[in-house]
Amino acid sequence: MGRPEKPVDASGGAVADFAGRLRRLRTEAGSPTYRDMAKAAMYSASVLSSAANGHRLPTLQVALAYVAACGGDREEWRRRWLAAAGSGVPVTPPRPAPQSREPESVATPPEPRDAVPALPKPFQLPPRPQGLVGRAEELARLAAAPAGPVVINGPIGVGKSELALHHAHDLAPDMVDGQLYAVVGPVPQGGYDVSSLLGAFLTALGVPAERIPTTVDQRAGLYRSLLVQRRVLVLLEDVYCERQVRPLLVDSPTSTTLVVSRSSLLGLRDVQRVRLEPLPRADSVALIARGLPERAQADPASADRLAGLCGDLPLALDIATRKLLARPELSLRAAVGRLDRPEALLDWLSVGDLSMREILNSAHVQLGDPASDLLDRLAHLPEPELRGDESILAGADQLIDELVEAGMLRTTERFGAYRLDPLARAFVADRDPAHNLLPRRSVPFPRMRPRAGARQLT
Repeated sequence: MGRPEKPVDASGGAVADFAGRLRRLRTEAGSPTYRDMAKAAMYSASVLSSAANGHRLPTLQVALAYVAACGGDREEWRRRWLAAAGSGVPVTPPRPAPQSREPESVATPPEPRDAVPALPKPFQLPPRPQGLVGRAEELARLAAAPAGPVVINGPIGVGKSELALHHAHDLAPDMVDGQLYAVVGPVPQGGYDVSSLLGAFLTALGVPAERIPTTVDQRAGLYRSLLVQRRVLVLLEDVYCERQVRPLLVDSPTSTTLVVSRSSLLGLRDVQRVRLEPLPRADSVALIARGLPERAQADPASADRLAGLCGDLPLALDIATRKLLARPELSLRAAVGRLDRPEALLDWLSVGDLSMREILNSAHVQLGDPASDLLDRLAHLPEPELRGDESILAGADQLIDELVEAGMLRTTERFGAYRLDPLARAFVADRDPAHNLLPRRSVPFPRMRPRAGARQLT
């Protein structure tokens, strides 16, 4: 229990009322010691004690830490704090009163020296993407998902990042304790390992460096403890495998983690999953028309043809539209007429640091040799659609799943039927020796790594 606290001065108005409520909350929680509360709150015992002395209004971060240590409702207390702060009370220390010539029998406790300075909340989300086309069904599923981990997966270029970021910004106003964001990437090629990512997130959440544990399990435990007590949104992009994110998943009624990956990450249990497929053709044409309204209206057939060449993938459509915006003199028909050769198509679908050839290659190099060989054979078939029971696919269920996960092969509306992605067909042909290009896998295209802080739309 510790020493009894001095009574709150009832004449202190909103500050005194707020402090009195904090003390009642602590009493209802069983009167834990401030030392015990400090272990959970990540603030010193003296800072928590000062929050309820009624001398001044504590910062919001300290008040919510006090509330969380006592098991209170953080959102309810956030509103109470805002009401007290809105009454005009000072949040900074008041001017000390002049000392009496005769000291009082009970000295006023000094201001704590070990107060942890309040860090700004993390607001790490990139800007909201503008002009999202379609995806109403997927957004509705995300909005209906309960709090907790959600995996958004789909083939390369299908717009996973754009959808996830759009949804994250919809959730952000309710996530009063901030947002965390990271492009995870493949660890051997410069991506985050779990320990360093946990350390970065704990730092962003206000944990002092000296209090961040050294082991992954301890860091994960502290991270989960903080997210259970707070309202935090976490967005993890470009996740390659379950091991990269499993320690970051939290069963929290208040926090949400969005995981973006090409893979379904089926090794993760108890997560919601939303898979994206290429856009319906009408939405693909609408995306082109949004950027090129006059040309799309003048030649809808060429707009439809361009959407087909791009595989109805939002990323490819976005690149093609940007290229055409930079060439106002080029009609859609003229542009489409130049793209009938695979190398010409992939050369066109490149702008700045975005390249469909490099993005396709980043998926291709992840395939095993048997899946790569099957992809080559499929690319040389004359018919784009084939049934799963055809001889070339017989007994190749695992390879088919691997190609579908990589975005090279698509399921169709017909049960058990597949279609080779048009850009995947162009990619294989582009690398074929018959096109006077490098043979497959002899000298693979290097994977482009974005600049520090850069984000690719996948």
